[in-house]
Amino acid sequence: MNSSWFKQVWRLALTAITVLIFFMAIRALYRLTKTVHYQDVLDAIAHIPTFHLIIAAIVVAFGYLVLTIYDFIALRQLGKKLDYRHVALTSFTAYAISHTIGLNLVTASGIRYRNYRRFNLTHNEIANIVWMVSMAFTFGITTLIGASLTSHPEITIQLLSELDKSLGIFEHTFYVRMLGIIMLSVIAAIIVYAGKQGKHVVIRGWRFDLPPAKIVLQQIAIAILDLSTVALVLYLLLPPSEHISYWATFSAFIQSMAIGILSHVPGGLGVFEVVMITALPKVDRTQMLAVLLIFRLLYYIMPFLVALLALLAYEAKLYLSENSDKEK
Repeated sequence: MNSSWFKQVWRLALTAITVLIFFMAIRALYRLTKTVHYQDVLDAIAHIPTFHLIIAAIVVAFGYLVLTIYDFIALRQLGKKLDYRHVALTSFTAYAISHTIGLNLVTASGIRYRNYRRFNLTHNEIANIVWMVSMAFTFGITTLIGASLTSHPEITIQLLSELDKSLGIFEHTFYVRMLGIIMLSVIAAIIVYAGKQGKHVVIRGWRFDLPPAKIVLQQIAIAILDLSTVALVLYLLLPPSEHISYWATFSAFIQSMAIGILSHVPGGLGVFEVVMITALPKVDRTQMLAVLLIFRLLYYIMPFLVALLALLAYEAKLYLSENSDKEK
């Protein structure tokens, strides 16, 4: 009874926090862009070179291809050998849909459960795949956030001041940089703890595996490659400038992504835009809005639509195949 009551209160609290962060982000976004005109944004979009758009789309495709390696490594760690085409379809649809809708535990996990059950994987094995994929991304983005906070702490300070002028949290770069060092130290400790053989954790009767240090390092490397390609998409869409380096864009993106995820707002809508505009003040706000709109289209909307079509086509193919077998 008490446990059920606590869970309900916790869910309500998380929902309230999400809504609060969303409205704070929208308020900040309005304050940052209230002088920007709609037609100016359209003009800025029209001025993005077609070649850059094509290269950005190719980089997005490559990025989603990299994401499939998460599932591939998780399956290999469990000793399961599935056709890469099935793994790629499952991974791509899970990521493309969850990136846009949010609620990863429901969307991405649901897609993985439905698809992998068809290949006779057990509930525990699928839970471990979800666990390892989630941990791989968590380790990777934590490493990158730590590096970003250490090298570009001013981005965090600018962000906090824009979200709420009264927060007054981490006003000095020293504290932000120390937070980054702590995060990197935690990842290093986890790698050492995993050791050569890995570790096992049992939670409510479910066994979860922490892969060996070698696999954890591989997962971190994949996450870095994945997120680096996404940051490259943004960098390609930005107007050429000697004042905007790839690393500054990368750091801004990593912190934007992290805060968007922590906010639990679907797709980090509003939150992501505020961080990017705040983190790259040297970019004209009209131009930045144009870049972010195209980025949303290339990285979220288009893959989401392709994933939906692929999922529907896959389900239709299985349905027709099952009916054909019954008729025989």
